[in-house]
Amino acid sequence: MKQIHLRKPSFILLSSLLLVIAFSAISLISYYVANRSLNQHIKTNTLPLTSDTVYSEVQRDLLQPVLVSSLMAQDTFVHDWIANGEQHPEQMQRYLKSIQTRYNAFTAFFVSERTTNYYHTSGIIKQISITDPADNWYYSSSKTPTQFDINIDQDTADRSSTTLFVNHKVKDEQGTFLGIIGVGLASTKIKELIEVYQTRYGRQVYFIDRQGKVTLQGSQFNGAEDIHKVDGLQDIAPVILAQPGGSYSYSNSDQQYLIKTRFVPELNWYLIVEHTEKSESQITATLWINLGISLVVILIVLLLQHFTLGGYQRRLEYMANTDPLTGTASRHAFESMLQQILNFADRHKHPVSTILVDIDNFKIFNDTRGHLMGDKILTLVAKILTGNLRKSDSICRWGGDEFYIVLTNCSEENARRLAEKMRQQIETSLKNIDDMSLNVTASFGIAQYNSPESKTDLFNRTDRALYLAKSNARNRVETSLSQPSVTTSPANK
Repeated sequence: MKQIHLRKPSFILLSSLLLVIAFSAISLISYYVANRSLNQHIKTNTLPLTSDTVYSEVQRDLLQPVLVSSLMAQDTFVHDWIANGEQHPEQMQRYLKSIQTRYNAFTAFFVSERTTNYYHTSGIIKQISITDPADNWYYSSSKTPTQFDINIDQDTADRSSTTLFVNHKVKDEQGTFLGIIGVGLASTKIKELIEVYQTRYGRQVYFIDRQGKVTLQGSQFNGAEDIHKVDGLQDIAPVILAQPGGSYSYSNSDQQYLIKTRFVPELNWYLIVEHTEKSESQITATLWINLGISLVVILIVLLLQHFTLGGYQRRLEYMANTDPLTGTASRHAFESMLQQILNFADRHKHPVSTILVDIDNFKIFNDTRGHLMGDKILTLVAKILTGNLRKSDSICRWGGDEFYIVLTNCSEENARRLAEKMRQQIETSLKNIDDMSLNVTASFGIAQYNSPESKTDLFNRTDRALYLAKSNARNRVETSLSQPSVTTSPANK
């Protein structure tokens, strides 16, 4: 079966893809879950709590003018002044002025039922009339069953200003209706309160009347003037206006909104607290931080993979291409290299020679001196052979004690001279090893490449030359076409 090998670049690319997908999926899922949980928390907890808090603060902010109006309606000065026939209007003017100053009200007023005079901090500004639409508030308030009511209207003294008025009925001890007294808050103050609420709670706050029209809103309000004109919100507007309060959601332009409504009876308005369902900045920042950390981790893992795999790959390549004992090329790597050298020689007509080296009587050394000594002899012989080669030449450990050398751009005669030099160095330098007299020698067979013969034929001719050297008492250099060399070692005769 053909084996499939995953190359290093492909492995790193696949690992990168898996890591990116895994980290991205984890970060996005965490982001989605956190964002969904946050919006659910806002819908069920934070938004209702914010609505209740704003409602309480609205009532608190309205409580003071209500209390002030109640005190004014019960003030003995007011009752005595009315009972005395409303003489000296300047006294009422000073009284109203002191109330305005003491409680920081925008305005203070009193309208007499008997004289229909409209008393103001600036004096008597008019007499009200049932035929004047601007005075409808008075007749409406006088008929309410409650002691006071609140309405927003134009200030009679300043038509350019819209004011929230607290209208409190004034009655004597017998319950006779004497008029309406109270204070006013500028609508700008209410808007400022709305701005404070929006800034404090991060929600959009506004008021609508019973018809759904927006009556008060902050400066950053960007909605329509009527909830019936807002896409999505118009579908639930009838439900909102029919209930004293509730929680709702709607969609507009692919954006989700959560709203909490609360009816404010003092204003006869609905308080609307609206939240835009979006990714909170902290969660979004966490997502980017997670993705950034993931990217750093991926890069670190890839670098570790690159260097680790590179180290193992180089080690495996070295083990596959190199004989671990002698450091020469392995037979498998050498055969591929030899074929490339022969192909190059065919194209460029360069001579190539090969040398086959065999250590004489190597088995005797192993049997008598041990395998460790045999390994040392192999290492020393390989070092001598390698030391005599050029960078363009190649050597491999062909068998147990045989070395195969290929010499590029080298004739058979030059190869013979090189082999003779190697033979002499082995003979002279390896007489004694570790204080033991061994007299190590080697036999050499040489052949020159005859194009277009195969590398097998070339090896066979080189092997026959080596056989010839070993047959002639060893420690010799023989060529495939030459007669036996006269070079011999007296020690081996």
